[in-house]
Amino acid sequence: MSGFFQDLRYALRQIRKSPGFTLTALLSLTLGIGATTAIFSVVYGVLLDPYPYKDADRMVHVELRDKSGRGPLLFVNGAEYRELRGAPSIDDVFVQNQRPETLTSGQFPISVIVGQYSPNLFTYMGVPPALGREFTSADAPGGKAAPVAVLSYLFWQRQFGGKRDVIGQNIELDHNLYSVIGVAPPRFTWGDTDVYVPATPSADPHDYWMAFIKLNPGVKHPAVAAELQVLVDRFVRDDPRDFRRDRKVAIVTLNEEVLGRFSGTLVLLFGAVVALLVIGCANVSILLLARGIARQHELAVRASIGASRGRLIRQLLTEAVLLSLAGAALGVLAAYSWVGKLSAMLPLYSFPHEAAIRVNGSVLVFSVAVAVLTGILFGVSPAWQLSRPPISELIQANSTKVTGNTRSRNTHRLLIAGQVALTLLLMAGAGAATKAFLALTHTPLGFEPDRIFALSIAMPKGAYPTWQARLNANEAVRQAIAETPGVESASVSTTWFPPFGGFRAKIDIRSQPSLTGAEAMFALVSPYEFATLRIPLMTGRIFNDSEVGRAAHLALVNQAFVKQFLAGGSPIGQAVRSSMLRVERPDLLLTQAPDDWLEVIGVVGDVLNDGLDHPVKPTVFLPYSFILPPDESLLVRSAGNPDVTIQAVKRRLRQLNPDMVVGQDHTLLWALETQGWGQGRFIATLFSLFAVLALALAATGLYSVVSFGVTQRTQEVGIRMALGAPRASILRLVISSTALMLAAGVVIGLGLSLALGGVVGSWAGGSPRDPLTLLGAALVLMLVSAIACIGPAWRAASVDPMVALRYE
Repeated sequence: MSGFFQDLRYALRQIRKSPGFTLTALLSLTLGIGATTAIFSVVYGVLLDPYPYKDADRMVHVELRDKSGRGPLLFVNGAEYRELRGAPSIDDVFVQNQRPETLTSGQFPISVIVGQYSPNLFTYMGVPPALGREFTSADAPGGKAAPVAVLSYLFWQRQFGGKRDVIGQNIELDHNLYSVIGVAPPRFTWGDTDVYVPATPSADPHDYWMAFIKLNPGVKHPAVAAELQVLVDRFVRDDPRDFRRDRKVAIVTLNEEVLGRFSGTLVLLFGAVVALLVIGCANVSILLLARGIARQHELAVRASIGASRGRLIRQLLTEAVLLSLAGAALGVLAAYSWVGKLSAMLPLYSFPHEAAIRVNGSVLVFSVAVAVLTGILFGVSPAWQLSRPPISELIQANSTKVTGNTRSRNTHRLLIAGQVALTLLLMAGAGAATKAFLALTHTPLGFEPDRIFALSIAMPKGAYPTWQARLNANEAVRQAIAETPGVESASVSTTWFPPFGGFRAKIDIRSQPSLTGAEAMFALVSPYEFATLRIPLMTGRIFNDSEVGRAAHLALVNQAFVKQFLAGGSPIGQAVRSSMLRVERPDLLLTQAPDDWLEVIGVVGDVLNDGLDHPVKPTVFLPYSFILPPDESLLVRSAGNPDVTIQAVKRRLRQLNPDMVVGQDHTLLWALETQGWGQGRFIATLFSLFAVLALALAATGLYSVVSFGVTQRTQEVGIRMALGAPRASILRLVISSTALMLAAGVVIGLGLSLALGGVVGSWAGGSPRDPLTLLGAALVLMLVSAIACIGPAWRAASVDPMVALRYE
């Protein structure tokens, strides 16, 4: 043990003696370990431990996929829910039905997200409350739920200031009283619900609730999918309009449903930051080897008085690990601030909101392990090479006159080539991600999103019980908004929110009776939708207000619809229908025969309607009066600043009806920034940051190697200059000594970029195999490398020959 403390004291003295070396090494390690710790904090919080729920690994989503491999989650009615709970592979099931309601007990009405959940919700989740208690099956005896509520932690903090006396208080939701019995813990954010209340599906067979299941231990997903497929097929057998018909059941984990391919993106980013850490380690290894060569006389003296090779290796590794632990400590401190910035950069809706992204105990253990591993990684090669010095030669020589052997020079070259290769790989990935992001932001949308904002308006519950009354209320709201100063136009947009999709349904076309399996999107809109979004009318006309008022069976289609289904003929006068427009749900009011034939009266331009990375889907536009939900959704074009106009609209609606509450009020540009471009920006930003850091570290390593080489060859340079060698010849001598390792690194980096192009392209967007991207990355890398070499080379070419000849 005394030997260890002796090594430690000696290592501290050596580190203090070389402040320049120590500062450079610590900076390399702090950047590498700090960035790795920060990214691992995100990976751990999002991928490894995202949910606080008990047995979260057995909780799954049930997807009903169409031929394209996409589709909604499973919805069931009350009878199906009871049957689902009895499935042999299933341990437990809960159902939920979310809707916006109005908190009417305050000074002003506030829109809140109320989640109706089956009483077993909290038993299913296995999470204790932060305050009070949670509802159970005892709160719904005989299926009749008691008026009790559990508040989400955020809602409790926001609305009640985190006061503990909230338990037992009454809150009023749509003028119905609920007694607060508990507060959910901070990480319980299921459904982003504000208020959780117990409820069960009604006896109405069309009262569908979303179902979530927990599997029995050891059950395989394919077996569950096959079992549930039989159930779903039986559920839809007697109803030809059932939206679940012809769907394939797929079982996915919670993270697969939420993250999608973003999980692969996070793994890729972790791989990139590990590459950055390796580059930093290579830097420190270069510095240690160069410093060790300068210490060969000292090591030879220690060996000559009896120090074994193992003893020297232990001493050198102690110095390396001590450096690494110091770098890790600084890196963890840096990671504490970087993690918050990373969390803020994460794209909205791309990760579980339950995830706790922070530097926790597991992350600290990881950091310590990385520190020890990197210390051994970058210390073992120099320690091994320097632990057997040529004692007789070094003892006879002056300590400042020793030079590295061929093996040490080759190690330097290998490390530099590896740094260059990894840096080029990161730069190619950054270039590909940035190029893909820029292409995404310049994707033609088919409409003008500037100064457009979306509104979701919660109507007073039960105030408009008939179809005509609800239609009149919707139209009164639209007119009031359209007449508000600062508003250019306003349109009801019930099932359509470009460019992110809408309601998809199977269709029939009268002129094509043999057509089967055809699908189209249905957009229930007012006539002002096209002027509001600046969507051009290609031919025909748009339905008018009076036709909306009587729910005339008229429709417009987009160009994609004409191209796919009506090519070769005139679309005007064609007829289309969908049985799925007869949506029989208790909260919806339908016009007469919504599933009857619709006459096509016009064609409008194509608009992206299935995300930014999918082609335009065939779309049918029909009067929004066909289906009237209890709340109203609108798209509004502002004449000026949308934020100012939103406030003016809210004031106007309060004048119209104080019980109306505006829920969502985001601009389309905000939706594009978060849901459309968010992931691309996140990937491009981090990859570019890693590439810049890698470039700086590689340049530092190259500068160190060239400077050390120049120092070792000072006398040679003096002799050459004394014999008449021009300055340009000395510059070529120094630069050419690094050209081979640079070329080797570039070739390896190009090979890695080509080999890993498929992985990077699928998870980061773009392709690092693009010739222009590779060429640009290689040119920038070579330019920076040349700049790193010029300083030491110029210093060598400027040395006084007489001084160089006397140099020892």
